[in-house]
Amino acid sequence: MAVKLDYNQKYILRLIKKDADEEGWAPVSEVLFNVLSENLPQELAVFEKSETGGRARLTQEGNNLLSAMEWL
Repeated sequence: MAVKLDYNQKYILRLIKKDADEEGWAPVSEVLFNVLSENLPQELAVFEKSETGGRARLTQEGNNLLSAMEWL
């Protein structure tokens, strides 16, 4: 079943893409890590925890979705 993303989820996906390094990873603060990792579909982004928070990267499906949203 497809789930419609809300405005905040779309915004977070854009921020991950904007802040991504050359490997696609964006830093995520410790405060936001749990909130983001629990509220974004796993099909769109992956999260890795670290001592200082974590990092996030869009999946191929997440990148495809953002590319499609540019046309809407």
